[in-house]
Amino acid sequence: MKGFLKSSITAVIVCLTLGLFICNAASYAQKTTDTAKLYAEIAGDYEFATEGQTAILIFFVKDGALMGKGSDDDEEVPLEPVEGKELSFEATNSRGQFYELTFSRDESGKITKCLILTMGMEVEGVKIKK
Repeated sequence: MKGFLKSSITAVIVCLTLGLFICNAASYAQKTTDTAKLYAEIAGDYEFATEGQTAILIFFVKDGALMGKGSDDDEEVPLEPVEGKELSFEATNSRGQFYELTFSRDESGKITKCLILTMGMEVEGVKIKK
């Protein structure tokens, strides 16, 4: 009887452990899929106008990460998601300049704008193409 009880407890522990592993794997897969969909939605060219000048920033997905770069700049900068804020990211370029980026949706639910905060300045960009 003791052997049966011991093996039953062991079986329950193994089943619970496997169940937790399977649930975590499914949760990770869902999160990865959701992240990929969000990044694909953000990807595109955005036009920023400030002080009489216009700049185009290109956001794209590379190896599963959201990246950004200027239209006439070769440097690709990774955007790191801000925890707890679905459409907010942080980035630091090779010159050490820090950026906070917040994307926003229009009334139809499409991501159409990007607000960038850097060095005390705010600049809003509009998505011009995917």
